[in-house]
Amino acid sequence: MIERISITNSMKSALILWKKYFVKIAIIGLIVYIPTQICIELVSIIITKNNILIKNQNNVYNFIRDFIGSIALLGIINFATRILENKEEQKIGEIILHGLKKWPTFLGLSIIAGFKILGYTILLIIPGIYKFVKLSFIDCAVATYDNYNDELDALEESEQLVQNQWWRIFGFLLLMFIFRLLLESVFLILFVFISKSIINSFIIGVIIQVLGTYFIMVRAVFYFKIKEIKNKEIISNEIRDEIKNY
Repeated sequence: MIERISITNSMKSALILWKKYFVKIAIIGLIVYIPTQICIELVSIIITKNNILIKNQNNVYNFIRDFIGSIALLGIINFATRILENKEEQKIGEIILHGLKKWPTFLGLSIIAGFKILGYTILLIIPGIYKFVKLSFIDCAVATYDNYNDELDALEESEQLVQNQWWRIFGFLLLMFIFRLLLESVFLILFVFISKSIINSFIIGVIIQVLGTYFIMVRAVFYFKIKEIKNKEIISNEIRDEIKNY
């Protein structure tokens, strides 16, 4: 029988961790997200002043946010999983350096994964969604493991982890997307009622990203629990095979 993961328990565990280490996580977020938001505001000014027509400016801003913000993503995921594994707690500098170290690998694999997902999407939308979910834990695999024979093994690990848990993980990803969207909506509504300025836009953008680190912690906890279940399955199968061969 396949052991199921509780999304609610993962969120509760992540909240406990997030609150306990909030100061450290917030500082990491500020170090990464302040430069990120500066870049976004500068691009916004350039687009506005030069009357550059872009169909969806938010896609440009999201790209910048994901591109630079993935340094914090990788560092925090590794930090959280180390805590869950009862390893030595990292300092702020070590967490950021780890994110920087893993950053090029993650960006490269994200491009490869993007082409794979696009290839499946060209066939039909549903296969594209299926592949997206299968490759949804590349960031966690890259952030937490150093001994791959080939960097492409991180893609394989993500697919292996999702096997037999696809619907559960699809639900998890959808729920996290909705919660993140609600968080951003609250601040966007707030932005409507305050004076629209670059400073206010900058502050709100940074606050959203710092609060969004909670969802990174949830992701790390969920990934850790998936790996635990997968490792138990592997051990169980090995014991079963030994008994059969005996």
